[in-house]
Amino acid sequence: MTDNGIIEITFHGRGGQTAITASQLLAKFAYEEGFKDAIAIPIIGAERRGAPIQAFTKISRNKPIKTYDSVVNPDYIMIFDTSLLAIPKVKETIREGVTLLINSAKSIDLSLFPKNLKTHLVDATGICINRGFMHSSGPILNIPMLGAFGKITGYYDLKIMEKVLKKEFGENKLEKNMIVTKDAYNSVREV
Repeated sequence: MTDNGIIEITFHGRGGQTAITASQLLAKFAYEEGFKDAIAIPIIGAERRGAPIQAFTKISRNKPIKTYDSVVNPDYIMIFDTSLLAIPKVKETIREGVTLLINSAKSIDLSLFPKNLKTHLVDATGICINRGFMHSSGPILNIPMLGAFGKITGYYDLKIMEKVLKKEFGENKLEKNMIVTKDAYNSVREV
């Protein structure tokens, strides 16, 4: 958390992995949970499917957020694709004190990271494949990643997610969204 009480989250994904939508949904979950302010900051350029992308969310429990710049020293980092860990720009954001949430079915070599990290793994890709939660370019990772994030942070619960997801995607998609949410919520683990 920054000195001004703002919690900052960075999302690293690839085009088509729904990381930008995840940053926007996280802001909505926080606001619905009663946070005073929440903003999503997508970095959108000439990205194409598969290209590395970033997005950011800032949330505050008790004061308005007055900065709209990208996050430099995040409190949390969500990694949607482990191959991004090899990119220097991504590795540079991983500093002591950060909490990582990584989409991975396999163990991660923690020696790659600074000390004093909290690292959590969730197999969001496997959950999506097993549940058929896919779009034309692959798994829809945002919902399971956000389910896992809610579990590890306690910033929102499954009821808040259900309320926002129903509003965002409609009743007919709610059941499938909540199935992958619960799978990730119940399977995320600290390593």
